[in-house]
Amino acid sequence: MNIETVLAETVDAIQSLKATHPLRIGIDGASASGKTTFANRLVEPLRKLGRHVIRASIDGFHNPPEIRYRQGQYSPTGYVEDSFDKTAVIDSILRPLGPGGNRSYRESLFDFVSNQKTQAKPQQAPADSILIFEGVMLFCDQLVHHFDYRIFIESNFETIINRALKRDSDRLGGESATLEKYNSRYIPGQKEYFQRHSPQKQANLVIDNNNYRQPRITFRRPIKQP
Repeated sequence: MNIETVLAETVDAIQSLKATHPLRIGIDGASASGKTTFANRLVEPLRKLGRHVIRASIDGFHNPPEIRYRQGQYSPTGYVEDSFDKTAVIDSILRPLGPGGNRSYRESLFDFVSNQKTQAKPQQAPADSILIFEGVMLFCDQLVHHFDYRIFIESNFETIINRALKRDSDRLGGESATLEKYNSRYIPGQKEYFQRHSPQKQANLVIDNNNYRQPRITFRRPIKQP
């Protein structure tokens, strides 16, 4: 498969979904698995179909550092349990766009880079909108059932480390600091998340993304319409 084929099949699957509220598409995967790039590439094909697309990320709902690191800067359990304000994710965007919601949403609350609240204002979503929401650990028990369609992006940890060294070294303080963060917190945290929540089993679509240019769909769950 190539990326265009995988995108086309994903767009077709999303377009086939029926709902009386905005569709909420969740894209889960480990940090540096390629989920953000994949999510971004879905936006334009969906807009070309005449749909209003909302692009948001769990990165806009980080907890402040005093909560994120209360179990220790390198704690894998802290990464799983304390990184994000999941209640705010539900209240700010997933529930308002879901069944019976008022469609008034905020796409972010907290910028983890500047460690400040964001200035995102409430917006009103058209009824036929599609939310593309990506991030790590989305298919946990608290969030998983708020998505109408779930995509899991797989990459092995060796690939993730190589990508992280290129992407995150400047932000995290160099290669050594990046390796320490991933090997001590992020990757053990992801393994703990996988063990707790089995996100691949929650997915409608699983994509092997070890090769950005040649991703492969490895699992498809038939879509059950109401």
